[in-house]
Amino acid sequence: MINIEVKGVQFSNKGAELMLIAILQQLDTQIEEYNLVLSPGANLPYKKRAVLGAYQKLSLRRGPFDFTGLFGLLPNAFKKLLKRYGIITESDVDVILNASGFSYGDQWPVNDLENTAKEVARFNKYGKPYIVLPQALGPFDKARHAKAAEILINKSRLVFARDEASFDACEKLNKEGSLIRSPDFTALIEPEHVEPFEKKTVCFIPNNKMISKYNHKDAVNSADVYIGFWCNLAAYFNGKGFEVVLLNHEGAEDKALCEQIIAKSPCDIRLVDSLGAIEIKEYIGRCQALVSSRFHGCVSALSQGIPCLATSWSHKYEMLFEEYGLINNVLNYLDSDEVIDKQLAIFINELEQQKELSLRHAQKVKSENKDMWRKVITEVKDYKSQVKN
Repeated sequence: MINIEVKGVQFSNKGAELMLIAILQQLDTQIEEYNLVLSPGANLPYKKRAVLGAYQKLSLRRGPFDFTGLFGLLPNAFKKLLKRYGIITESDVDVILNASGFSYGDQWPVNDLENTAKEVARFNKYGKPYIVLPQALGPFDKARHAKAAEILINKSRLVFARDEASFDACEKLNKEGSLIRSPDFTALIEPEHVEPFEKKTVCFIPNNKMISKYNHKDAVNSADVYIGFWCNLAAYFNGKGFEVVLLNHEGAEDKALCEQIIAKSPCDIRLVDSLGAIEIKEYIGRCQALVSSRFHGCVSALSQGIPCLATSWSHKYEMLFEEYGLINNVLNYLDSDEVIDKQLAIFINELEQQKELSLRHAQKVKSENKDMWRKVITEVKDYKSQVKN
């Protein structure tokens, strides 16, 4: 039985949890027997990993130092003992599926990318598939980032860039790798029995990264403007007869942001919290409209034909909405109220057209998702047959 590690997923960020669910759905239906492997982390607690029956990979990374590969040198007798306790080393992992979402590019710490590149190189050395599932990548203009990214792109078995900008960033460094353009893969998750809310409802999903120091030098002042932006949106939709709901899509930081918006809102806003990833997608599917600063909130709306507006802190939002033919649906929260109100008026008047456009493109996305999984599953099965023989 092969051991398949899924990297980059977690339970706090509901987009990352949704990706994990999407991966497990495919593995469970297409791979007869496998062991799931997850690395421990603050957002991957033991109890939730245990529910999935996942083995824990013994890993240790501190800044630029990565000792994970060295654990594979432990005596086989000791590794066999560890396995009784649900712990395995990197040498026991047969396949890695990397679903990091957006973790590799100039704006992120280079240590993570360099450690990942070393891991990819180790797997390549032993002929094991390391597959980068669809995600946003780049840019890689900084020297150290580019050097590590070149290894990641050329030594991985497959690299799926989620959008055109990501593909272009990787293509500059691509020499011999298998680089493929493929959209986000959570569209295939389809909640059952999604009935629209009886009361016309708009769902808001804020994101603390919109006002993070990684994206804004003037983060404190940006926070005030961002909160004001949501309050103005609430007043606008409330005036159009919508019930306004705030949905927490990721943990304590986003919840605190939701509470600040509610405290300053000129109208009533209901907070929805503590939903699982599929429950969130189902909830979004019951709304009449969504405004989201979370990427997978947007994907969950568009893939179900729910009219959606977004704000952006990286290229992945513009690329997503351009793909759906809705590039004008990306708002700049720093724009004047007058500019934003004009965009909202157009959006409100085109809800049915937007729904139809989203549903049409969602079918294309789902077809591309299936094609991507055919390639991935083929690689996994080919390696599994090699191990068996």
